[in-house]
Amino acid sequence: MDNEFPSTRHWVTADGVRLHYRQVDGPDDGLPVIFTHGGGPGSTAWSNFHRSALPFAARHRCYFLDFAQFGDSDMVPVEGPVFSWHARKLLAFMDALGIARAHLVNQSFGGCVAIRFAAEHPERVARLVLIGSQPVARGVMQPLPLFSKHAATLMSDYYFADGGPSLAKMRTLIQRYELHDDGAIDEQSLQLRFQASCNPGLHALFEQPGAFGQPEDLMPLFNRVKAPTLILWGLHDWFGGIDVPMLMVNQFADARLHVLGNAAHHLQSEQPAEFNALALNFLGGYP
Repeated sequence: MDNEFPSTRHWVTADGVRLHYRQVDGPDDGLPVIFTHGGGPGSTAWSNFHRSALPFAARHRCYFLDFAQFGDSDMVPVEGPVFSWHARKLLAFMDALGIARAHLVNQSFGGCVAIRFAAEHPERVARLVLIGSQPVARGVMQPLPLFSKHAATLMSDYYFADGGPSLAKMRTLIQRYELHDDGAIDEQSLQLRFQASCNPGLHALFEQPGAFGQPEDLMPLFNRVKAPTLILWGLHDWFGGIDVPMLMVNQFADARLHVLGNAAHHLQSEQPAEFNALALNFLGGYP
């Protein structure tokens, strides 16, 4: 069913960086939706959200954007604070395509970029959907597990330990860190993630000190996010507890939080029907 509709691949140069995106056409009378992805190995907007393409395209033109250093976008170093750098490229992407205003639907890392973007360019964001995003340097009530000794080597283990990337290692990574139910793994996403993780340009970046940019804590910007925001959280999200999204709900101008009990970090892949219904209702329910 995922492939029973047309999607087209494109590239555009945005602020000096060549970005890859997929487009799925939808009605012209609604605002477009831009999907952005997480930061895990092999992540792309299409691999993270292809199960949302069909229902979203019934109402919106959809753009599935790969950030620089991901998918088939340029493998170039990030200079300065990481979320700010990618937010500038997102602005240039929208300008290049003539997108004056859009809804942003974002997984994890992509949500952090979108928060930075929404704080700086409120006129360009209609509504914001965040899934499992951790835009802070530390948890409010507990440390962020991603920075603990148990996950500090997550990336290097995948890319360099035991012979480097493999389909089996990608399956284990997705099941261990991103899903509550191991059996919910999506085989198409698995294949797409593995293929993208084998990009030699990405591996070359690991040889360049500082190529992935500087860490950035976005908490000082929370009160500047004015767009109506839906924060979605999996109860079993390994990367953090409910304290961070509660902080965002408290400080964003107009936010609400929905927790899915039978899901973890990639809830749009694990519970696609529920996610699609929630997100589409939110995008269509506010003037």
